[in-house]
Amino acid sequence: MLVKDIMTPNSTSVRPGQTALEAWKMINQRQLIGIPVTDDDGTVTGIVSREEIINAGPRVTEGHVKVRDIMQREVYILKENALASDAWTMPANVFPVVNDSGRIIGILDRSEVGHTLFKVASQKFQQAEAIMDSAHNGIVAIDKEGTITTFNYAAEKITRRKKSEALGHHLSEVIIPHGLLDILENGNYLSHYKFSVGYSSGTHTYLTNRSPIVENGQVVGAIGVFQDISEIEFISEELSSVKQLNKELETIIESSYDGIIITDRSGQIIRANKAHERITGIPAAHIQHMTMADLIARGVYSQSVVDTVIEQNGAVTLSELTADNNQLLITGNPVHDQQGEIVRVVINIRDISDLHNLKNQLEQSIALSERYHGELTQLRSKLIDQAGLVIKSIKMKKVMEMALQLAQVNSTVLLLGESGVGKEVVAKAIHKHSKRSSGPFITVNCGAIPENLLESEMFGYEKGAFTGANREGKPGMFELADKGTLFLDEIGDLPLPFQVKLLRVLQEREITRIGSTKPRPINVRIIAATNRQLEELVQEGKFREDLYFRLNVVPINIPPLRERRDDIIPLVYNFKKQFEKIYGIQKEFSPRVFKDLIEHQWPGNVREIKNVVERLLVTSTEPVIKSVDIPLNMTPSQRNEPHKVTVQGILPLKTAQMELERQLIGAAIKELGSTYKAAKALHVDQSTIVRKINRLKEKGLPL
Repeated sequence: MLVKDIMTPNSTSVRPGQTALEAWKMINQRQLIGIPVTDDDGTVTGIVSREEIINAGPRVTEGHVKVRDIMQREVYILKENALASDAWTMPANVFPVVNDSGRIIGILDRSEVGHTLFKVASQKFQQAEAIMDSAHNGIVAIDKEGTITTFNYAAEKITRRKKSEALGHHLSEVIIPHGLLDILENGNYLSHYKFSVGYSSGTHTYLTNRSPIVENGQVVGAIGVFQDISEIEFISEELSSVKQLNKELETIIESSYDGIIITDRSGQIIRANKAHERITGIPAAHIQHMTMADLIARGVYSQSVVDTVIEQNGAVTLSELTADNNQLLITGNPVHDQQGEIVRVVINIRDISDLHNLKNQLEQSIALSERYHGELTQLRSKLIDQAGLVIKSIKMKKVMEMALQLAQVNSTVLLLGESGVGKEVVAKAIHKHSKRSSGPFITVNCGAIPENLLESEMFGYEKGAFTGANREGKPGMFELADKGTLFLDEIGDLPLPFQVKLLRVLQEREITRIGSTKPRPINVRIIAATNRQLEELVQEGKFREDLYFRLNVVPINIPPLRERRDDIIPLVYNFKKQFEKIYGIQKEFSPRVFKDLIEHQWPGNVREIKNVVERLLVTSTEPVIKSVDIPLNMTPSQRNEPHKVTVQGILPLKTAQMELERQLIGAAIKELGSTYKAAKALHVDQSTIVRKINRLKEKGLPL
């Protein structure tokens, strides 16, 4: 049973600053037991229930009580697909329910969980009793003391004892035990035990299976299932069952794709299915009058699998190659009688020629795929080299692979990353390897153009459009980039009024110059870039949501230099060669300098490293640049080292693990204030945090 199956649907919440009276009205209106409390970001910070509001007293109706004053701050949030039993183990009575996106969709009452679990358990118990009572066989179960605990309707008929007369009584008081009590002592399973009981109406013969009931390795009871095989009705049903089974076996044999032959121990063919006729070409009606020796004589098979099965007294598998060069896999299985003698041989013939062909085709496809993958990798590496890019880190290689892949289409691309990471370099690479490479690549810094000049610079103007305008008019950036690529850098700095006009241009694919009424069609690919968080700007109302979605077709996040340190040394050498050629100097870096450069955080990214290399080359007076030449603001005296776990002394691994969990969970709850927030910070479910806290308390390790 899942949480979503028993929750009360609800997508509303209240804020801490609202009054308890407002919360009470919302709870009554929606017939809820409680309602979640959320902050401005929609994060659940508590829950207020009917009980808290009622306990607040008459001041609630006066509107003086705020939700924050009475809400429960320790809230346990359940996901819609969580098990309902999870809520039963948590120390709360009301639970908000959220979907996979974290949105509130309902409220769950713990009492409703208990009621549902009890109802399900009761239904299953009733179903179990109904199933046992509907069984044709008598079922009797006893506990380890020999007291009857289960006694079904069929057992009543067979023993002439009512269930009320049997349950709770010792087995010997109700029926003759016939070995069922022995199962409690030896714990062995006994099947197909036949015994007879004399009644005033005559003697009845029963067939019973008895087995122990085991819990935690201990025999805690026994169960006996018995049938009255003396009744004619039972024999009739048994014959009907055998006929039905025979019909099912016939259907299974005929529906098999493999050929099947059944012979006696001498090799005389008793029957063969239609699949064997398809494989060998011999009609099934003719083959039943033949022997395996006849098939060998006709060249169908080269050896008798029947003889091999008789000789080895077990299953045998042979391989045959037919005259048509078909590969057959032949398996013979013996069928024994009660004396252990082989009376039948079941032969399965499978044509594996198609399987071999498929295997060869698969191997060829895999080899071809590996070849194409290798060629594609080499081609991408060549393209990166041709673009003159310095890339060694795996993260940046993935970025460039994505960029080269996007170069083959015209989708709008949004480049995200800190200032100086190389967004324009990636944009140029996309343009260079695209079908528009012969067209112009126009770069526009959206934050560098004054707001009053944006429209004229981007869309252009007609002659005489305004005072000071060019007499001949002027094309805008969109017209200049026609049949090419327009790179809109710092797109997050665009003023809101111009965002509306840019959105229309992107939607209509046409612009209108200032002073003109005639739109001009444009054929431009847009690549935008920003170092700002556009989602936050959208939430703050500083960036249009529709424009954001229009630009964010294919986002590429370019990692900062501190996350791809493998690129630092190659970039240093690349810029070193450039500036040595420009200034006509030649210098080397000491190993310590490389170490310091690698450990620097590079807030300015590639742009900063370029400036630092130039500064070191032109300011150093020695042929070898040393660590003392590095600017003071780059000295790695205080570096932010990653969090580490320090172990002092040797202790059992489980003890160390529990101590680490205790410290982490305790620190998270102390800093964040709730198990829900702690679970979110530790990237686990809230139920996991609660379970671990309870386990630590049991071990005497409080937080």
